[in-house]
Amino acid sequence: MTAKALSLPEPVERALDAAKNASRWWLAVSGGRDSMVLLDMVHRWVQANDGPTLYGLHIHHGLSEHADRWALLCEQQCIARKIAFQCHRVSVAQNDGSGLEAAARAARYAVFERCLEEGDVLLQGHHQDDQIETIIYRLLRGAGPRGLTGIPETRALARGTLCRPLLNTNREQINAWAQHYDLPFEEDPSNRDVTLDRNYIRHELLPVIAARWPGYRQTISRVGRLQALTMTGLEQAPLARVVGFWDEPGLSLGPLSTVALPSEDDAISLAHQLYRWLLEDGFDPPPAKRLTEFARQCRSARADRQPQLKVNNQRLIAWQGSVYRIPYAERTVALPDSVTVGETIIGPWGALRWEPDLDGLPEGLAVGLRIRSTGEKMMLAAGGPTRTFKNICQAYKVPPWWRSALPVLTHEGQAAFLVGVAKLKGAPDLAADDEIAGFSPQWRPLLE
Repeated sequence: MTAKALSLPEPVERALDAAKNASRWWLAVSGGRDSMVLLDMVHRWVQANDGPTLYGLHIHHGLSEHADRWALLCEQQCIARKIAFQCHRVSVAQNDGSGLEAAARAARYAVFERCLEEGDVLLQGHHQDDQIETIIYRLLRGAGPRGLTGIPETRALARGTLCRPLLNTNREQINAWAQHYDLPFEEDPSNRDVTLDRNYIRHELLPVIAARWPGYRQTISRVGRLQALTMTGLEQAPLARVVGFWDEPGLSLGPLSTVALPSEDDAISLAHQLYRWLLEDGFDPPPAKRLTEFARQCRSARADRQPQLKVNNQRLIAWQGSVYRIPYAERTVALPDSVTVGETIIGPWGALRWEPDLDGLPEGLAVGLRIRSTGEKMMLAAGGPTRTFKNICQAYKVPPWWRSALPVLTHEGQAAFLVGVAKLKGAPDLAADDEIAGFSPQWRPLLE
């Protein structure tokens, strides 16, 4: 006698209906109960709703003696439903020390990204209990708002979209569906190993929580949703961007919260701002631990200290209440020996241009160009008062990281003068060209 058909859980119906305009649905099948239930649910939905073409996709990691059996089961179940099936064998390499599980995930997602084309959707079988375990696991590891959002129901993946229709369906509902339709599945023996953290949470911790708080699934899921809303608010708030002395991009270290935070939390809050800043500007942020340590140094450093962090080919430097980002240079680039007044020159060391200046140097004059000597005194402009290099930099608030790079002009052995500081922010316009007696040098570093 045919079993009476069950109705799809409402969250599953809603998730599949939202993805129905996809070009294709790829269904990630592992052979486990969750993926077999998802396969059956999705197939029934497609039959009833004339949904997108469905493809079964199995990743053969080769890490278990049962791997071939799992792949065969997935193939058989797809064929029985007239669903096209693909099995991809991958080689799992642990080259970065991240662990076997992380390496397997990386190999698996590499296949997913290759398979998905524009408009495709990949369906995975993560369910509500997976979500709960993830949030608790991350909580115990000290995660912040981003980590406590848990597993997203949908997100972009390569050229397509990743969707998890079962994410609001619990394990009991999934087990009931598998039992009702007598679905075959394979159990991974490693899922019973409670020496693994997630298995311990599932088999030891959650039953204790359930005995005391039977509604824990709903409340912990709500935590994830609230944290997601918190992250949305944080990420929509504008960053406190600033520009530096030569327009180098920066981020203010001003208060990031209207409430007083413990020092560790304050550093985490700043690290999040730095993470967003780098990401928005197209840079790969460093690991959270390094970024948080740098944020802690920024908050606690004395006024005469400039904490630094190398990020890709850039340097982050904290100074006078802000963090600036400048190109990272392993060595000083040699300057040309001489230049001609009025002629613009550009090189790896920067750009030297000239502005009209009544008291400037005559056009066409050949002058020397070099980096200053230690302890040298110089003028800001030809004929001006002599001052120490330190006094000049302090007076014009030249950041420490540019001081060793500022070019110095010389002529016929006369006292050197510094390029581009006094009139860096723009010389006043002159009424007529015939009033111009000379030119003032203006230097800018290359920030790309």
